[in-house]
Amino acid sequence: MRNKHGQALIEFILVLPILLLIVFAFVDFARIIVCQNHLEGVMNEVSVLDNNEISNYLQNDDEYHITYDIKMEEYRIITLTTKLDLITPGLKNILHNPYVVKVERSIVYE
Repeated sequence: MRNKHGQALIEFILVLPILLLIVFAFVDFARIIVCQNHLEGVMNEVSVLDNNEISNYLQNDDEYHITYDIKMEEYRIITLTTKLDLITPGLKNILHNPYVVKVERSIVYE
């Protein structure tokens, strides 16, 4: 009977690091999705502003440091990007820490 309790403890110790990596990976992916959702919301508000007003609006965002790029051609292309630090050790190498979250929208220039 004592051996079975020890065996369960050893199995738990062997599985725990893999389980923690999976949990942290889910947390990182959730943070990426939340960040992208936030950028989409900011994009909805920024897309109606003039080029000069965009910089003033984005300076008030304390949660994320958002950079923007505007290309003026036949269409007005607005790109919002921010960097997100990952916490999962394996994902840092795969997704290149800090991960760049990017949202782009093209609007007919009038």
